[in-house]
Amino acid sequence: MKIDRLLSIIIYLLNRKLVSARELSERFEVTVRTIQRDMEAIELAGIPIYTVQGPHGGYGIMDTFRMDRALISPEDFYYILTSLRGVSESLGDVAGEKAGELEGTLEKMRSLVSRQPDGDVFAERREKLDIDFTMLGGDPRHRSTFREIRRAVDAERLVSFSYTGNNLEATHRIVEPMTVAFRWRSWYLFGWCRLRSDYRLFRMSRIKDVEVLDEGFRRRDMAFRDFIADQGDPGWGGDPGKNIDVILRFAPEMRPLAEEFHETVRVEEDGCLVARMTMPDSGWMYGYILSWGSYVQVIEPESVRKAVQEAARSISDLYT
Repeated sequence: MKIDRLLSIIIYLLNRKLVSARELSERFEVTVRTIQRDMEAIELAGIPIYTVQGPHGGYGIMDTFRMDRALISPEDFYYILTSLRGVSESLGDVAGEKAGELEGTLEKMRSLVSRQPDGDVFAERREKLDIDFTMLGGDPRHRSTFREIRRAVDAERLVSFSYTGNNLEATHRIVEPMTVAFRWRSWYLFGWCRLRSDYRLFRMSRIKDVEVLDEGFRRRDMAFRDFIADQGDPGWGGDPGKNIDVILRFAPEMRPLAEEFHETVRVEEDGCLVARMTMPDSGWMYGYILSWGSYVQVIEPESVRKAVQEAARSISDLYT
């Protein structure tokens, strides 16, 4: 459609200082004469187009038309574009049908900043701050699962899969998928589980044999953020649920690492660091504590002390 082409030409020109009529005709697969008529239409719409004659000439949009940079700085745009680019690189890779839309969004955002006469306005900032969001894409082994789950959420269709919970029990679930969320360093599916007749949060990496069913569903009232507010935010990579307050004592040689992850309660005379934290009462918590080996001791609560003690005995028995 002509209106779509005109909008695309405007965005393309906003991102560039000068573009020849031939380049535009090749990009949009129309004749040079059509491009000339498009420029006249764009000017009639009130967008100031200027023309440079000669072999290195072309069309451009006057800088006065671009967004006033006093309202939003190049730094602001750099942070926005960095985030969008990270989403494009992660989500676009696992959900290819969205990649074009994300790239289009990036193109539009770039068009809001005036071009500098000395080149790319973001080049210097990229040299000073480089952020990689590609880890958001998750494990490549789970990308087909991610793609199918997103398709089910977008189409509001039931999804069937096998799921392994914290108790390591595998069950078959049929779920009304409502939200795909990246929280606690992992991807999750939030929806209504027909097996449990309740809202549930499913870690994407534990979903197997996913199938999008033909049956649709009507979205329920509970919002993902309201569910998290009710359940509690584990913040440690574990699943939401019951949380527990734990006090740990770290050996002096582990103090630099412990300070990196935990808020210090006190440093004892022997150099040990005592830290308090809230953790999900699940196998993940015990795995985390045991990962420190003999360099950490559980102070409270007693129930966790005993559970870790039994786990350590079981590990010791494997090597005796």
